[in-house]
This record gives sequence, structure tokens and C-alpha cells, in this order.
Amino acid sequence: MRTKNILLSFLLTIALGSLSSCDSFLDTMPDQRTDVDTSDKVRDLLLSAYSTLHPTLMFEFMSDNYEDNGDGYSNTNNLVEESYYWKDAIESDWDSPQEVWDANYKAIAAANQVLESIDELGDPESCRAYKGEALLCRAYGHFQLANTFCMAYNEQTAATELGIPYITSPEKEVGVVYDRGTLKEVYEKINADIEEALPLIEAARFDVPVYHFNAKAAYAFAARFNLFYGKDYDKVIRLATQAIGTDPTSVLRDLNGYDKFTTGKEWTYGYINKDEPANLLLITNRSFFGRVHNKRYGITNAIMRSQLVWSNFPGNTQLKVYNTVFHYDYVSYLVPKMQEIFEVTNQVAQTGQPHVVVPAFTTDETLLCRAEAYILKKEYDAAATDLSYWYKKKGVSGCTADEIADFYKASSAETNAKPLNTGVAYDEKQTNMLYAVLHARRVEGIHEGVRWLDIKRYGIAIKHIIYGSSPIVLESGDYRKAIQIPSQVLAAPGNMTPNPR
Repeated sequence: MRTKNILLSFLLTIALGSLSSCDSFLDTMPDQRTDVDTSDKVRDLLLSAYSTLHPTLMFEFMSDNYEDNGDGYSNTNNLVEESYYWKDAIESDWDSPQEVWDANYKAIAAANQVLESIDELGDPESCRAYKGEALLCRAYGHFQLANTFCMAYNEQTAATELGIPYITSPEKEVGVVYDRGTLKEVYEKINADIEEALPLIEAARFDVPVYHFNAKAAYAFAARFNLFYGKDYDKVIRLATQAIGTDPTSVLRDLNGYDKFTTGKEWTYGYINKDEPANLLLITNRSFFGRVHNKRYGITNAIMRSQLVWSNFPGNTQLKVYNTVFHYDYVSYLVPKMQEIFEVTNQVAQTGQPHVVVPAFTTDETLLCRAEAYILKKEYDAAATDLSYWYKKKGVSGCTADEIADFYKASSAETNAKPLNTGVAYDEKQTNMLYAVLHARRVEGIHEGVRWLDIKRYGIAIKHIIYGSSPIVLESGDYRKAIQIPSQVLAAPGNMTPNPR
């Protein structure tokens, strides 16, 4: 299943307008792409190889974390409603599929220009780490696009599922036709870029590592990718351990003391602190996500108590650290990890652009990747040890594998034990242990889109409550789990095949 299409002119290497500085979330500097003839300029160009938009908003509202509170409450964003109803987006501004597509391919274009410039400089030793960083940025951009616009990777189907164009060189002219390829081919190319990058990134030294693919972030990315790839779970375990160590207790996020924060903004700055050891990679995104926790479609008290941060974990206990949770009039609840940071671009008019800072890779999420890999290998005691590291850091007791499995065996399918449909036959204990790690990931990744990716990966059917009507259901293999290719891309010459519906 192959098709070709012209990627729009944003792939031209001269199309990028500004670069985000590693010294501040929102600083900018001039683009030097037209004359990248020194290692310093290569380093500066790398700053634009990180996408400025994550599909968080769409992922969150497409997931089962949200409910319809009724038409007595307002909805502040059209894309929120389109996402909640799993409709192909008409909205084309701010956080939309078009914006996600453009931002990631712009970042990929910058990464490709870095790689070409390093080659033209003779591949000097001084650029070794920059080459590794560029390869990781290219791999990550395509990984983001694949997770947005493709179905989840499954070894049984990936060779026939549509992929996305994998771009490996700067585009010098408009009208180049690219092969969309298959999802299998995309993952093979991501894997190749990661494998080439890891030995190179070891030597990287950054003034503020958390804003770059430092070695720990690189290994965390490699661990997550290989978990999604599903080919070698021993490799996932090894990579995750290289990122966080065998016992990561000292580097997991400690939310004790967050109750000292009196505002959501204070909580956010604590969460995204560059000195927080749990943060492995932070990426600034231009996004409205920080202002769309609206009352119409929200995380309700009931969902918080049954499935999210106030839900019970093994031992029938709640996570004690989530005692600082904010809400809008007791209708829509949130953990304020990504409140808006507004960048003023016109001091006189006090206008500018909203941003959020996304914790792209953290020690906690990497630990849960390792726990999941252990479960898929049926090494349940090792998985229970990893889950217990996380439980203890969140203020509850550790548990044995049997205690964890028994707890989820008794769980309701309406909450944290929704059937898994991957084409793989899991035995009862493995299934219940997977419920455990998916529950922990759901809580850890609240507001980050993590739950949506797990819904896709495990073929979980979900339903959305619709006020005044019957619920709507997204079945396990529904092709709407792959967001539709942006309409402007489909309308371009080249006849790109849309995702099936």
C-alpha cells in the first residue's frame, strides 16, 4: 500500500523563521540556515530541529479521560469538540492536524539541513554530538507524525498500514514527490536513525541538558520507541535502565510539597523546572492547550475518582501526592502541569503567543515503559518491583505481582480493566499486570496525551458520553484512531491517499 504526494513548501530549508534558544523556554534567535559553515552554526541550527507543536490537545480530548458535562456549559475551542467526537478536523489553526504536520516537518527539515551541513564540513569530530542530536530529532519528528497520522504499530499489520513520508534530505525546491510508504518502513527508518545516533550522543555536553536530546533523554526515547515497536523487550529494558538506572527512586518525580503552590502557574513552574531530575527532555510548544480545560468537555470528578489521580491502586489506596488538584467550578478537574506561558511579542500592545512546555521524556514514564516490557516478557516479579518504585514515590505501599494482578482481576471493565485487542493472546495474570501498568501510565501521563497512545497500542474500545443523546463508541480497530491527513496536504498535487474511514 504505497502512495506519493508533494509535501508543501514548508519543507524548504529557507522556510523556517526563528529558532528557540536552549537558554530560555521562549527566547528566539535569527535563523542561520543559509550559511551553515561552522560547527557553532550547526549547533545553533539544531535549536529549530525540535517541533514547536505536540498533538496533546487532540490526543487528550480523543481519549477516555473526558466527559460531556452538558450544554449548560461552554466549549471554548472547536478542535476540542471535533476531537471529542472523533471527527476529521475542519479547524486548521492552533493545535490542529495541519499545525502538527507543519511543525514536525519543519523540525525534520532543520535536522536534515544539520546533517547535510555536517557532511559538507567533512563530518568533523567537533560535530559528532550534533549529528547524534540531529538524527534523534529527525527520528522523533517522524515518530510523532506516525503516532498521530497512522494506526499503532502492530507487527501483524504494519506492512499493509499507511505510513507517512520519511524525509532524509533537505528539500531544495517546491514540487518534490515523496513516497508515503508503509508503517513498517517508517518504523524501520526511525529505528535506523536511533541506532546510529545513540553512540554519537554519548559525547554531548549541553549548558542546559533538559532542553536537548541529552544521553538520558535519548535512551528514554529509544526505550519508548522499542516498546511501541514490540520486537525486542530485552532491549527496552536495557535502554530504560541506561536512562534511569536500576533503582530510579532518587530521580523519580517527588510531588510531596506541591501543596505549597497556591496557583496553577506555580505548580506548572515546579513541574517543568529544568533542575527537576525527573525531567529528561522539555520542549516548548506554541499551543492553546493551557487554556482549553473548559467546562463542557472535561475531566469530571467521577473520572478522577474511578480512573485517574484519585482512583484506587493495589491495596485499595489512593496516591497521596495528588492532593493539589485544581478545578473549574467543580465541573472540570486538572493537574496543572502544563499551564499556559504567554510570550509577549509586542510590549506596547501586550500581545503575543501562548505556549505550554511539554515534558517529552521523564524518568517516571521511562520506568513504566520498562515495567511494561517486563510484563510482556512475563517477568512479573521484576515488573512488580518497577511498579512499586512508582507506587512508593506516589505515597502508597509497594506490592507483589500477585497482589497487583489480583487487584486488577477484580476491577471493572468500565474503569481500569478495559479489554485489550492486539491480536496477541495474553494469559490472565499478564492481562491484569498490563491493566496495572496502563493505569499507572494513564495517571502519570494525564494531560500529556499518553492515554490516547495506549488506547491505540492496545486496541482499547472507548465510549464518550454525549449530553442528550446516546454515547458514541470508538471500537478497537476503528481507523479514526489515525487522525486524518490535513486537508491542505490531501488537496496538493500528488494525490496522497487519505487515511481510510
